[in-house]
Amino acid sequence: MRWFRLYDEVLDDPKVQFLPPEQFKAWVNLLCLASKNEGKLPDMQAISFALRLPFHETQTIVENLDRKSTRLNSSHQI
Repeated sequence: MRWFRLYDEVLDDPKVQFLPPEQFKAWVNLLCLASKNEGKLPDMQAISFALRLPFHETQTIVENLDRKSTRLNSSHQI
């Protein structure tokens, strides 16, 4: 079982705390997914499967998180 470090400062980070619940959940799951893949996210289809969401919904969430700069960049590396 792999683990990653999440600083407790996230508790006071407005960019994270003001995320809608479904985006916050996706963000945490994306961190887990990136941890399993040496810091990189797989392609959108694989992300969609891992999040158990329809492709278009996954794409929208990833784009929203990318836009909000929650440590996700356009190359989908965390």
